[in-house]
Amino acid sequence: MMKKSNMVVVFCNDRYPSIGLIRCLGEAGYRPECYCYGDDAGHLLSSKYVIKGRKFATVDEAIHYLLYDYPKYDEKPILFTIPDPPAYFIDLHLDVLKDKFILMSAGEQGKIGFWMNKKNISDLARKHGFVTPWMVEMSMNDEIPDTLEYPVFTKSLRTVNGGKCDESVCRNKEELERRIPKIASERFLLMQYIEKKQEINYFGMSIKGKVYIDFHDERNRFSDSGLGHYCIFKRCNRDDIYNKCVAMISETGYEGLFDIEFLLGKDGVLYFMEVNFRVDGEIYKLRKGVDLPAEWCRLVCKKKDELPDNLQIKKTYFTGMTEMNDFRQSVLTGKMNPLKWFWEFCVTDSHMLINLKDPIPAFVKLWYVIRRIIKIC
Repeated sequence: MMKKSNMVVVFCNDRYPSIGLIRCLGEAGYRPECYCYGDDAGHLLSSKYVIKGRKFATVDEAIHYLLYDYPKYDEKPILFTIPDPPAYFIDLHLDVLKDKFILMSAGEQGKIGFWMNKKNISDLARKHGFVTPWMVEMSMNDEIPDTLEYPVFTKSLRTVNGGKCDESVCRNKEELERRIPKIASERFLLMQYIEKKQEINYFGMSIKGKVYIDFHDERNRFSDSGLGHYCIFKRCNRDDIYNKCVAMISETGYEGLFDIEFLLGKDGVLYFMEVNFRVDGEIYKLRKGVDLPAEWCRLVCKKKDELPDNLQIKKTYFTGMTEMNDFRQSVLTGKMNPLKWFWEFCVTDSHMLINLKDPIPAFVKLWYVIRRIIKIC
């Protein structure tokens, strides 16, 4: 076997969060390899932090490469996954890949996939005292129950099966009947629609039985059926919510980075939504407070009694913006004054795409957008 130390590998798709993970590692002194898939994946490989990598057309091609063509080293590289499909496929082949990589896992093959099931994780959340929306599991051929309270929210049973394209708000039975044939997942959920006051995510890392949760974010502008893209990050209090989160993650047996999603309803109730068992999409924005990917690299090979009581914390209050998505959602829809948005853009602590330390990916991404527009015209 070849010998190489201190290696980091990123397995990801072509979306904004992937470049954020790469930059978290790069700014901490790591030079990751990047194995990515999707039409726009080339912008990830243009990052100055990527030491080498390869673009694939599909997630299946990428996982095949890691399984059969990626070399085996004496010192196993650390593997990060983002978003759900890479995490799911790594977990599906855990018994093979754990001999090649240091992985995030829940202890046994298929266990992350089990917890990705929204009914399973919701059951666990209720066990630990959280409130969850009501949900009904459906398939294409099932009759719509007459007892539903509208509006309802449609969602994949597991995001890896249908993703965001399965999510929608249906105001009545007629809308739902038109929507169901367009859902990609074989099985899906009809869920209580929460009229949102705020979106809240808790970010953390679990390692050798020790759970670190230091920050949560709050998002106050969003669409009815989508997440917001401007975040205010705050240090967590060691309160009841914190303690429930720690207990829930501990019971899953998961080791790795994660985030826990909540919605604060206009009814004043905090609703648990799901846990993401992989690197979160807001990871680069979070770096101003704690660089979780770098902390994982620093601590993952330590013994349990060598783990610190606290992670390396920087700022305790900061902001972050996924600028292109936020501009489309806030300014182009007329919801926000362009001058106010531009001021927030200028004073925001971190952005997801535009980055003066690593500028080339933004230009490559822009070229992909222009090329698609030209083809359409």
